[in-house]
Amino acid sequence: MPAATDTRSAADRFEFATTTLAFESEAGARRGRLYRPDRPSSPPVVVLGPTVAAESTFGYPRYAERFARAGYAAFVFDHRPVDGDGPRNLVDPAAQVADWRAAVDRVRRLDGERRRIVLWGFGLGGGHVIRVAAERRRVAATVAVSPLDGRAFARGRSPGYLARAVTAGVRDRLGAPLGRSRSIPVVGGPDEFGLLPRAPTGQAYLDCIPPASDWHNETPARGLLSLFRYRPLADAADVDCPTLVIAAGRDDLVPPETAATAAECIDDATFLRLPVGHADPLGDAFETAVAHQLAFLESVVDAR
Repeated sequence: MPAATDTRSAADRFEFATTTLAFESEAGARRGRLYRPDRPSSPPVVVLGPTVAAESTFGYPRYAERFARAGYAAFVFDHRPVDGDGPRNLVDPAAQVADWRAAVDRVRRLDGERRRIVLWGFGLGGGHVIRVAAERRRVAATVAVSPLDGRAFARGRSPGYLARAVTAGVRDRLGAPLGRSRSIPVVGGPDEFGLLPRAPTGQAYLDCIPPASDWHNETPARGLLSLFRYRPLADAADVDCPTLVIAAGRDDLVPPETAATAAECIDDATFLRLPVGHADPLGDAFETAVAHQLAFLESVVDAR
Protein backbone atom coordinates (compact mmCIF):
# COMPACT_ATOMS: atom_id res chain seq x y z
CA MET A 1 0.00 0.00 0.00
CA PRO A 2 1.21 3.54 -0.67
CA ALA A 3 2.79 5.29 2.30
CA ALA A 4 1.26 8.45 3.70
CA THR A 5 3.84 10.45 1.76
CA ASP A 6 2.91 8.87 -1.57
CA THR A 7 2.10 11.58 -4.14
CA ARG A 8 -0.38 9.55 -6.19
CA SER A 9 -3.93 10.84 -6.30
CA ALA A 10 -6.66 9.28 -4.18
CA ALA A 11 -8.03 7.70 -7.35
CA ASP A 12 -4.79 5.69 -7.69
CA ARG A 13 -4.47 4.37 -4.14
CA PHE A 14 -5.02 0.65 -4.91
CA GLU A 15 -3.17 -1.90 -6.98
CA PHE A 16 -5.19 -4.38 -9.03
CA ALA A 17 -5.00 -7.70 -10.83
CA THR A 18 -6.94 -8.88 -13.88
CA THR A 19 -8.50 -12.16 -14.91
CA THR A 20 -10.70 -13.39 -17.75
CA LEU A 21 -14.26 -14.54 -17.02
CA ALA A 22 -16.59 -16.32 -19.42
CA PHE A 23 -20.36 -16.30 -19.08
CA GLU A 24 -23.40 -17.55 -20.92
CA SER A 25 -25.95 -15.12 -22.34
CA GLU A 26 -29.20 -15.81 -24.15
CA ALA A 27 -27.31 -14.60 -27.21
CA GLY A 28 -24.44 -17.10 -26.71
CA ALA A 29 -21.13 -17.44 -24.92
CA ARG A 30 -19.43 -14.18 -23.98
CA ARG A 31 -16.18 -13.18 -22.30
CA GLY A 32 -15.02 -10.28 -20.18
CA ARG A 33 -12.08 -9.09 -18.13
CA LEU A 34 -12.35 -8.58 -14.39
CA TYR A 35 -10.19 -5.96 -12.66
CA ARG A 36 -9.78 -6.72 -8.94
CA PRO A 37 -8.37 -4.15 -6.52
CA ASP A 38 -6.09 -5.47 -3.79
CA ARG A 39 -8.62 -4.25 -1.21
CA PRO A 40 -11.29 -4.20 0.07
CA SER A 41 -11.99 -7.93 -0.01
CA SER A 42 -15.53 -7.66 -1.45
CA PRO A 43 -15.75 -4.39 -3.38
CA PRO A 44 -18.70 -3.27 -5.49
CA VAL A 45 -18.42 -4.30 -9.15
CA VAL A 46 -18.72 -1.78 -11.97
CA VAL A 47 -19.98 -3.56 -15.11
CA LEU A 48 -18.91 -1.90 -18.38
CA GLY A 49 -20.09 -2.81 -21.89
CA PRO A 50 -19.24 -1.31 -25.32
CA THR A 51 -21.15 1.08 -27.55
CA VAL A 52 -22.48 0.63 -31.08
CA ALA A 53 -20.40 -1.89 -33.11
CA ALA A 54 -17.47 -1.43 -30.70
CA GLU A 55 -15.35 -3.84 -28.68
CA SER A 56 -14.34 -3.79 -25.04
CA THR A 57 -10.81 -2.57 -25.82
CA PHE A 58 -12.00 0.77 -27.22
CA GLY A 59 -11.13 2.97 -24.24
CA TYR A 60 -12.99 0.94 -21.63
CA PRO A 61 -9.92 -0.63 -19.95
CA ARG A 62 -8.80 2.89 -19.08
CA TYR A 63 -12.00 3.40 -17.08
CA ALA A 64 -11.81 -0.08 -15.55
CA GLU A 65 -8.25 0.53 -14.37
CA ARG A 66 -9.19 3.87 -12.81
CA PHE A 67 -12.18 2.33 -11.03
CA ALA A 68 -10.01 -0.53 -9.76
CA ARG A 69 -7.40 1.89 -8.45
CA ALA A 70 -10.21 3.63 -6.58
CA GLY A 71 -11.19 0.37 -4.85
CA TYR A 72 -13.98 -0.89 -7.11
CA ALA A 73 -13.87 -4.13 -9.05
CA ALA A 74 -14.62 -3.62 -12.74
CA PHE A 75 -15.86 -6.11 -15.32
CA VAL A 76 -15.49 -5.12 -18.99
CA PHE A 77 -17.25 -7.50 -21.36
CA ASP A 78 -17.72 -7.95 -25.10
CA HIS A 79 -20.84 -8.56 -27.14
CA ARG A 80 -18.62 -10.51 -29.56
CA PRO A 81 -19.23 -14.28 -29.44
CA VAL A 82 -16.46 -16.25 -27.72
CA ASP A 83 -16.28 -18.79 -30.55
CA GLY A 84 -16.17 -16.10 -33.24
CA ASP A 85 -19.25 -17.57 -34.89
CA GLY A 86 -21.82 -15.05 -36.08
CA PRO A 87 -21.70 -11.60 -37.66
CA ARG A 88 -19.08 -9.16 -36.39
CA ASN A 89 -20.15 -5.77 -35.06
CA LEU A 90 -23.87 -6.43 -35.47
CA VAL A 91 -26.01 -3.79 -33.74
CA ASP A 92 -28.61 -5.96 -31.96
CA PRO A 93 -30.00 -4.10 -28.94
CA ALA A 94 -32.16 -6.98 -27.68
CA ALA A 95 -29.25 -9.44 -27.72
CA GLN A 96 -26.90 -6.89 -26.16
CA VAL A 97 -29.29 -6.16 -23.30
CA ALA A 98 -29.41 -9.92 -22.73
CA ASP A 99 -25.60 -9.85 -22.55
CA TRP A 100 -25.80 -7.09 -19.94
CA ARG A 101 -28.20 -9.12 -17.79
CA ALA A 102 -25.94 -12.17 -18.01
CA ALA A 103 -22.80 -10.17 -17.23
CA VAL A 104 -24.45 -8.73 -14.11
CA ASP A 105 -25.54 -12.19 -12.99
CA ARG A 106 -21.99 -13.51 -13.56
CA VAL A 107 -20.33 -11.02 -11.22
CA ARG A 108 -23.08 -10.44 -8.68
CA ARG A 109 -21.77 -13.33 -6.56
CA LEU A 110 -18.03 -13.32 -7.04
CA ASP A 111 -16.20 -15.77 -4.77
CA GLY A 112 -19.58 -16.76 -3.32
CA GLU A 113 -20.18 -13.29 -1.88
CA ARG A 114 -22.99 -11.00 -2.89
CA ARG A 115 -21.63 -7.84 -4.53
CA ARG A 116 -23.14 -4.42 -5.06
CA ILE A 117 -23.46 -3.73 -8.78
CA VAL A 118 -22.85 -0.49 -10.65
CA LEU A 119 -23.85 -0.27 -14.32
CA TRP A 120 -21.61 1.86 -16.54
CA GLY A 121 -22.32 2.52 -20.19
CA PHE A 122 -21.13 4.87 -22.90
CA GLY A 123 -23.07 5.69 -26.08
CA LEU A 124 -25.39 2.83 -26.94
CA GLY A 125 -24.13 1.17 -23.76
CA GLY A 126 -25.40 4.25 -21.92
CA GLY A 127 -28.85 3.46 -23.27
CA HIS A 128 -28.48 -0.21 -22.35
CA VAL A 129 -27.68 0.57 -18.70
CA ILE A 130 -30.80 2.71 -18.37
CA ARG A 131 -32.89 -0.18 -19.68
CA VAL A 132 -31.20 -2.78 -17.46
CA ALA A 133 -31.42 -0.56 -14.38
CA ALA A 134 -35.13 -0.06 -15.08
CA GLU A 135 -35.63 -3.84 -15.17
CA ARG A 136 -33.53 -4.82 -12.17
CA ARG A 137 -34.22 -3.53 -8.68
CA ARG A 138 -30.92 -4.60 -7.14
CA VAL A 139 -28.56 -2.15 -8.81
CA ALA A 140 -26.57 0.12 -6.49
CA ALA A 141 -25.95 2.88 -9.05
CA THR A 142 -25.89 3.63 -12.77
CA VAL A 143 -23.59 5.82 -14.86
CA ALA A 144 -24.72 6.70 -18.40
CA VAL A 145 -22.18 8.64 -20.47
CA SER A 146 -23.29 10.26 -23.75
CA PRO A 147 -26.29 7.87 -23.75
CA LEU A 148 -27.51 6.95 -27.23
CA ASP A 149 -31.21 6.48 -27.91
CA GLY A 150 -31.95 4.92 -31.29
CA ARG A 151 -35.11 6.88 -31.95
CA ALA A 152 -33.41 10.19 -31.14
CA PHE A 153 -30.44 9.18 -33.31
CA ALA A 154 -32.75 8.48 -36.26
CA ARG A 155 -34.57 11.78 -35.83
CA GLY A 156 -31.27 13.61 -36.08
CA ARG A 157 -30.36 12.08 -39.45
CA SER A 158 -31.14 13.62 -42.83
CA PRO A 159 -33.88 12.18 -45.08
CA GLY A 160 -31.17 11.05 -47.47
CA TYR A 161 -29.32 9.18 -44.72
CA LEU A 162 -32.50 7.47 -43.53
CA ALA A 163 -33.44 6.42 -47.06
CA ARG A 164 -30.03 4.84 -47.67
CA ALA A 165 -30.01 3.23 -44.22
CA VAL A 166 -33.44 1.65 -44.56
CA THR A 167 -32.74 0.45 -48.09
CA ALA A 168 -29.44 -1.17 -47.06
CA GLY A 169 -31.00 -2.60 -43.90
CA VAL A 170 -33.93 -4.21 -45.68
CA ARG A 171 -31.67 -5.70 -48.36
CA ASP A 172 -29.39 -7.14 -45.68
CA ARG A 173 -32.27 -8.53 -43.63
CA LEU A 174 -33.68 -10.30 -46.69
CA GLY A 175 -30.33 -11.47 -48.01
CA ALA A 176 -28.62 -12.61 -44.78
CA PRO A 177 -30.60 -15.89 -44.44
CA LEU A 178 -29.52 -16.70 -48.01
CA GLY A 179 -25.85 -16.01 -47.32
CA ARG A 180 -25.92 -12.60 -49.03
CA SER A 181 -25.40 -10.27 -46.09
CA ARG A 182 -24.71 -6.60 -46.83
CA SER A 183 -22.42 -4.54 -44.63
CA ILE A 184 -21.86 -0.81 -44.36
CA PRO A 185 -18.97 1.08 -42.77
CA VAL A 186 -19.32 1.79 -39.07
CA VAL A 187 -17.54 5.08 -39.73
CA GLY A 188 -18.01 6.45 -43.21
CA GLY A 189 -15.30 8.16 -45.23
CA PRO A 190 -15.47 11.86 -46.23
CA ASP A 191 -17.93 11.10 -49.05
CA GLU A 192 -19.04 7.65 -47.92
CA PHE A 193 -22.24 6.51 -46.22
CA GLY A 194 -21.64 4.96 -42.82
CA LEU A 195 -23.47 4.34 -39.56
CA LEU A 196 -21.50 7.18 -37.93
CA PRO A 197 -20.37 10.39 -39.62
CA ARG A 198 -16.62 10.73 -40.03
CA ALA A 199 -16.38 14.12 -38.33
CA PRO A 200 -16.24 14.68 -35.50
CA THR A 201 -17.64 11.59 -33.74
CA GLY A 202 -16.48 8.96 -36.21
CA GLN A 203 -12.86 10.05 -36.09
CA ALA A 204 -12.90 10.20 -32.28
CA TYR A 205 -14.42 6.69 -32.28
CA LEU A 206 -11.63 5.38 -34.55
CA ASP A 207 -8.99 7.04 -32.36
CA CYS A 208 -10.10 4.80 -29.45
CA ILE A 209 -9.19 1.58 -31.31
CA PRO A 210 -5.92 -0.01 -30.10
CA PRO A 211 -3.27 -0.48 -32.83
CA ALA A 212 -3.25 -4.27 -32.35
CA SER A 213 -7.04 -4.66 -32.73
CA ASP A 214 -8.41 -6.92 -35.46
CA TRP A 215 -11.65 -4.93 -35.57
CA HIS A 216 -13.04 -4.19 -39.04
CA ASN A 217 -14.83 -0.98 -39.96
CA GLU A 218 -18.05 -2.64 -41.09
CA THR A 219 -21.38 -3.69 -39.61
CA PRO A 220 -24.31 -5.66 -41.03
CA ALA A 221 -26.75 -3.09 -42.41
CA ARG A 222 -29.80 -4.75 -40.83
CA GLY A 223 -28.60 -3.50 -37.46
CA LEU A 224 -29.68 0.00 -38.42
CA LEU A 225 -33.30 -1.13 -38.53
CA SER A 226 -33.04 -2.42 -34.96
CA LEU A 227 -31.19 0.67 -33.80
CA PHE A 228 -33.80 3.09 -35.16
CA ARG A 229 -36.56 1.35 -33.17
CA TYR A 230 -34.59 1.17 -29.93
CA ARG A 231 -35.81 3.57 -27.21
CA PRO A 232 -34.01 2.69 -23.94
CA LEU A 233 -34.24 6.19 -22.49
CA ALA A 234 -38.03 5.86 -22.49
CA ASP A 235 -37.50 3.48 -19.52
CA ALA A 236 -35.82 6.14 -17.39
CA ALA A 237 -38.83 6.69 -15.13
CA ASP A 238 -38.53 3.08 -13.92
CA VAL A 239 -34.93 3.49 -12.71
CA ASP A 240 -34.89 3.55 -8.91
CA CYS A 241 -31.17 3.74 -8.11
CA PRO A 242 -28.85 6.76 -7.93
CA THR A 243 -27.92 7.61 -11.52
CA LEU A 244 -25.33 9.90 -13.08
CA VAL A 245 -26.18 11.03 -16.60
CA ILE A 246 -23.38 12.80 -18.46
CA ALA A 247 -24.36 14.52 -21.70
CA ALA A 248 -21.92 15.73 -24.34
CA GLY A 249 -22.80 19.34 -25.04
CA ARG A 250 -21.42 19.07 -28.59
CA ASP A 251 -22.94 15.64 -29.33
CA ASP A 252 -23.59 15.31 -33.08
CA LEU A 253 -25.40 11.96 -32.76
CA VAL A 254 -28.08 12.70 -30.17
CA PRO A 255 -29.06 16.13 -28.82
CA PRO A 256 -27.87 16.57 -25.20
CA GLU A 257 -31.45 17.53 -24.34
CA THR A 258 -32.37 13.87 -24.87
CA ALA A 259 -30.14 12.84 -21.97
CA ALA A 260 -31.39 15.77 -19.87
CA THR A 261 -35.00 14.69 -20.38
CA ALA A 262 -34.14 11.13 -19.34
CA ALA A 263 -32.39 12.39 -16.20
CA GLU A 264 -35.44 14.44 -15.26
CA CYS A 265 -37.51 11.24 -15.25
CA ILE A 266 -35.24 9.52 -12.70
CA ASP A 267 -36.04 10.31 -9.08
CA ASP A 268 -32.43 10.15 -7.86
CA ALA A 269 -30.49 11.47 -10.85
CA THR A 270 -27.49 13.75 -11.18
CA PHE A 271 -27.21 15.41 -14.57
CA LEU A 272 -23.99 16.87 -15.94
CA ARG A 273 -23.47 18.50 -19.33
CA LEU A 274 -19.85 18.71 -20.44
CA PRO A 275 -18.69 20.96 -23.31
CA VAL A 276 -17.32 18.02 -25.31
CA GLY A 277 -18.14 15.86 -28.33
CA HIS A 278 -19.97 12.53 -28.19
CA ALA A 279 -16.90 10.26 -27.93
CA ASP A 280 -14.58 12.64 -26.08
CA PRO A 281 -15.20 11.03 -22.63
CA LEU A 282 -13.30 8.02 -24.03
CA GLY A 283 -10.48 10.24 -25.30
CA ASP A 284 -9.53 13.86 -24.72
CA ALA A 285 -12.12 14.45 -21.97
CA PHE A 286 -11.36 11.25 -20.07
CA GLU A 287 -9.78 12.86 -17.01
CA THR A 288 -12.63 15.32 -16.55
CA ALA A 289 -15.31 12.68 -17.10
CA VAL A 290 -13.78 10.05 -14.81
CA ALA A 291 -13.22 12.57 -12.01
CA HIS A 292 -16.94 13.39 -11.97
CA GLN A 293 -17.81 9.69 -12.05
CA LEU A 294 -15.53 8.80 -9.16
CA ALA A 295 -16.93 11.64 -7.08
CA PHE A 296 -20.45 10.41 -7.81
CA LEU A 297 -19.62 6.80 -6.95
CA GLU A 298 -17.88 7.80 -3.72
CA SER A 299 -21.06 9.64 -2.66
CA VAL A 300 -23.49 6.79 -3.40
CA VAL A 301 -21.48 3.51 -3.42
CA ASP A 302 -18.52 3.74 -1.09
CA ALA A 303 -16.02 1.04 -2.06
CA ARG A 304 -14.99 0.40 1.56
